[in-house]
Amino acid sequence: MRRRGFPWALLLLLVSAALALAGLSILHGGFGLLDLLPFQAVIEQPTLAPVPLPAQFGRAGQLRFHYGNLSAEEKAAYDDILARLPGFPESVRIKSLESEAMSRVFSALVLDQPLLFQISTTDYMTNTVNGLVMVFRPKYRMEQDEYAARCEALAAACETFTVPEGGDAFDCELALHGQLVRRCAYSDAVEQPEKSTAYGAIVEGSASCEGYARAMQLLMDMQGIPCYIVTGKASNMAGFTGGHAWNKVRIGGEWYHLDATWDDPVTEDGGHVTSHAYFNLTDEEIGRTHEVDGGSHPCTSTAANYFVRKGLEFSALDRSAEDALAKTLREALRAGDNAVELRFTDDAAMQAGLDYLFAKQHVYRILNSAALGGAEIRTDKVYHADLEALRVVRILPVMK
Repeated sequence: MRRRGFPWALLLLLVSAALALAGLSILHGGFGLLDLLPFQAVIEQPTLAPVPLPAQFGRAGQLRFHYGNLSAEEKAAYDDILARLPGFPESVRIKSLESEAMSRVFSALVLDQPLLFQISTTDYMTNTVNGLVMVFRPKYRMEQDEYAARCEALAAACETFTVPEGGDAFDCELALHGQLVRRCAYSDAVEQPEKSTAYGAIVEGSASCEGYARAMQLLMDMQGIPCYIVTGKASNMAGFTGGHAWNKVRIGGEWYHLDATWDDPVTEDGGHVTSHAYFNLTDEEIGRTHEVDGGSHPCTSTAANYFVRKGLEFSALDRSAEDALAKTLREALRAGDNAVELRFTDDAAMQAGLDYLFAKQHVYRILNSAALGGAEIRTDKVYHADLEALRVVRILPVMK
């Protein structure tokens, strides 16, 4: 007698109907009884054609520092998700991970990849079936067409950032930092998610600390200069402590902290200042106001610190220091900034320097020298701000 084969097609039809009644689907990344069938059947949700990124972004996100801190299984999930996201899938199937491991994967993705602004950097969903397979569901902020258009707009805006021809990595970093700080204004509007993106900082000119950090990361990526985002806490002069994001950069083979957000202070009258107080700091220096989450490259060198490199760190002030400050002030004013900063080697030097500049009023000689060189500033009035934690003094002239 001929044996009848088992009616797999009928079983599959019944399974599909049961899943439909349960609000699930075998065609949209969900899981159900299909995973128990005695054959390998993985039905992936159809995706759209991947968004082609502008050629300028060929090096964006390639450093992948946070990826390097993941386990082998976590790296596999990172790779799978990153490969699928350009097609805007509703879900991505990956090997099952514990919730803490999945959180590490997602955090690494959004910190490493500055162009992932089509998805929420805080919200996602997962569900696991039989402890073997996990469905990752991103939360999209926009449709694919809008994302493609924003990538093009971002690429065009990035092209307007210039670096000095023949300059080294420090010169490029300094130029990009200055242009970003001058073009972007800080915003803590958490209800506007674009503020936490490179697009918000570079195209819209308004960003949170995450937006500044992602913008700096993207701009440095485009120049081939190693740069990644670090997160942690920061405490301001008023004593308020909150979550924060900034960058680490590698210049001349050494790693440094770079905080473009805190280098973009707002004066009491709402004016703009480009600061360099947080430009290429050591771990010890940044640790006076910032606390880093987790491990990252140690930062111990001061060679590429702004004040060291520019000859604006002093143990004492004299006429040659005045000449250097007047020259720097003229250059800053030509670049659209309205301040000059100097740093002192220790607390005693800073107190003596403040006395030299303001109690003895030698600051007015600096203003006169800058004005004689063409600066349109008053020579009879000046303000200053003192960042005691970093021993930085900011001289703020009054424009005519």
